[in-house]
Amino acid sequence: MARQSYRALGNLVSLSAPAVRDRLQALEKSDIIQGYWVTPDPTIFGRQDLLVFYQDERTREEAVNALTVRDVAFVAWKIDGGLTVQLWPLNKEESVEELTRKLGEPSGQALAEHPPRRPLSLADWRIIDVLLDDPRIELSRLCKATGLSPKTVRKHMSSMIRDEEIYITPRLGTLSGSGELVYHLVVDGKVPLSELRRALGDTVLVNETIEPPMKYLLCRARDLADVTSRTAQTSKLPGVRSVRVTLNREILVATEFVHSLVRAKIQGFAEP
Repeated sequence: MARQSYRALGNLVSLSAPAVRDRLQALEKSDIIQGYWVTPDPTIFGRQDLLVFYQDERTREEAVNALTVRDVAFVAWKIDGGLTVQLWPLNKEESVEELTRKLGEPSGQALAEHPPRRPLSLADWRIIDVLLDDPRIELSRLCKATGLSPKTVRKHMSSMIRDEEIYITPRLGTLSGSGELVYHLVVDGKVPLSELRRALGDTVLVNETIEPPMKYLLCRARDLADVTSRTAQTSKLPGVRSVRVTLNREILVATEFVHSLVRAKIQGFAEP
């Protein structure tokens, strides 16, 4: 999403390229979009994808402290003070135990299931390593940093994004003011994505867990009243146990941890 052209984004949402540019700039100025980040699918490292929740109010210092725990990929500090911690563990019991020692007993956790991924090439890993620091880096600089041609970079990056081996997404902050809003929604329960889209309109599936069954969605609405109406409608769908708008105050990314995983893969190509 973050590396698509204004025209490509406009085709997806039925807007002109200038309209897309103006709306994105407005979202960035209002701090709804606080920047962009790259999230690799943890299964490309042979790791699990585990979300751990703290619903009681936490400080930013505690959110930062969570980043020091082994296997933590990112921490979302919520408007209500709660935390969502994403772990990429090899052993989830050991990682959760360490997190519990730092922050106390979590309110809950959810495990995501991803399909098997193809082995990535050295070119793929080099591209990911650069994108982690600058998701919107210009193509010419990306080519220089990786030593790859523009054609090769485009081919590999398009393939990884299409196959959802990496995600390049905005860091969403709080909703504010009137006008079109972008927000995250958590739906707890077994309900098809097609039904959710009928109730919510424009919706993108960000993540899905199986234990318990939950969907994390990126949604769009006209205003806060529209958010309330669509959320209430969604809560009445068969199979839905709960629906919750989740607003981020700040997203903290463990970039060095992810770099270490990527560079270990790159190093593996150099070993005989």
